[in-house]
Amino acid sequence: MTTKTPTESSREARAHYLYGIVREDGGWAPDLAGLGAAPVRAVREAGLAALVSEVAGPRVVPTREHLLIHQRVTEAVVREHTLVPVAFGTVLPSEERVRELLRVARAPLNRALSDLEGRVELGLKVYCHGDALTRRLVEAQPGLSRGPSEPEEDHEARLEAALRDRTAKDLDGLRAGLRPLAEAAHEAPPLGERMLWNAAWLVDRTRVAAFEARVQSLVARLDTYTFRLTGPWPAYSFVDVRLDVETASAAQ
Repeated sequence: MTTKTPTESSREARAHYLYGIVREDGGWAPDLAGLGAAPVRAVREAGLAALVSEVAGPRVVPTREHLLIHQRVTEAVVREHTLVPVAFGTVLPSEERVRELLRVARAPLNRALSDLEGRVELGLKVYCHGDALTRRLVEAQPGLSRGPSEPEEDHEARLEAALRDRTAKDLDGLRAGLRPLAEAAHEAPPLGERMLWNAAWLVDRTRVAAFEARVQSLVARLDTYTFRLTGPWPAYSFVDVRLDVETASAAQ
């Protein structure tokens, strides 16, 4: 029979904040500070390791500082390890509940880790300078100019249609150029009026530099757009695992 020390028993009874899941990897231990400067450690169970740190209670306020700490921890891990990231604010009441969660979700977590093996997420947002692109279209296609008797609203409708057609073709070119360097892509709704495209790409870690170079070569031809490439990130957009934290927390 194994007797736990008072420190171990106290630690197991405290709330644990969850950052993500990796495969159990021998003696690997994270050297990171988590929320409240508490050390991040690995709770191992069922061939998996949950990256956690102790917190004071069941809720973590989504302040900018807390969000940045969560992001910093997961980014540090994903540089070298395949990670199933967990949404900000995931707290379990004890270490035993963390272990239980790993046992219950073992199969889907292993599938997710296999799907993400050696891969990271890159984000690409595209913003359109509509006025500049419209002027460029009119210069290239004089027929888009307003005719002497053409109502203004009809002319604007023609310009809008031409603009939609041009941006659709440009985005198709971007997709076609980037697809060979990515394992998968996910498109989310654009945010704000100027954003034209909001895409995430799942890229093998060894091909990140090639992907970035391809983006640069493609955007050099599209000077009426602004591009924002971010990452590498944990692959949040490509994880479809529901961790039933409430069930695990309520189990006896």
